[in-house]
Amino acid sequence: MAEKRKDNRGRNLKTGECYDPKNKRYMSRKMIDGERITITAPDGKKHSTMSNLKSCLNIVFECALDDDIIIKNPAKNLQVPQTESKKRTAIEQQKIDLFMSYVKNSERYSYSYPAFVVLFNSGMRIGEMAALTWDDVDFKDNTITISKTVNRYRKVDYGFTMAVASPKSKTSIRSIAMNSVVRKTLLKLKMQSVPPAAKLPYVDDSGNIRGHISGFLFVNTSGNVWNEPGFRELIKRIVERHNKDAEENHTEKIENFCPHMVRHTYTSLAYSAGADVKIVSQNLGHASTSVTLDTYTHLTENKKKEQEAVAQTVRIS
Repeated sequence: MAEKRKDNRGRNLKTGECYDPKNKRYMSRKMIDGERITITAPDGKKHSTMSNLKSCLNIVFECALDDDIIIKNPAKNLQVPQTESKKRTAIEQQKIDLFMSYVKNSERYSYSYPAFVVLFNSGMRIGEMAALTWDDVDFKDNTITISKTVNRYRKVDYGFTMAVASPKSKTSIRSIAMNSVVRKTLLKLKMQSVPPAAKLPYVDDSGNIRGHISGFLFVNTSGNVWNEPGFRELIKRIVERHNKDAEENHTEKIENFCPHMVRHTYTSLAYSAGADVKIVSQNLGHASTSVTLDTYTHLTENKKKEQEAVAQTVRIS
């Protein structure tokens, strides 16, 4: 019996399917109207991306099935190939201290310091941070409620470029505890006479406007609410300015980082400090602890090594 052909991950290739290991791409050949057609696709899509694509296809074909356009859903039994998950990286504590100190004492960027305090101490997503209003902050119970997010939209389709919407999932709606640093920072921010940001429309899942929201905690220098691309550019500018000063003063530089790395950093620090994985998962807004553990497998591996090292200290002879 001939040995089955496999791709670089050990997945069995189907009839007409080939894998090009040199260029890391898949090729599928099929005869259509007497002509051989070759379709190529690059390798490396994340498993979550492939799963989302399968879900979209499944919905489309189910609708076609209900309307008697097709007699069978071809996406129903599709198997999503396993792909290597990208390792989450955290920012070193020393680098965080350098970055936060620079932002706090900078005349140019100190206005953004409260936003970074909230992000590094909560692990919330950028859109969730941007959508926070003062109604979400409870200084009496020391909690912050996350119930919405800022999304971007195509103006040609919706008539606006940014709006507030429901969060990523039902489990993303949550309340997280403020520590003393966050509480102090937000109290100070509330006492400042900051001009109110422009209102943003509040939309449903279909993009229909249901109202307007104002009173946002964090805004940029133009008085507008943040979005992820804008916040990413802010971090880049801060790092570039810091490193320019560091070069002139012969001090330590810091590397640029993406906003989502702040979320990973919070998770790493909290988990390394001994926080219960269930609490960390709830603060992140994950659907379950298994999602957290699957996403941050390197943390559980590190924790396991630490526990094994502790166990090795027991020596009886």
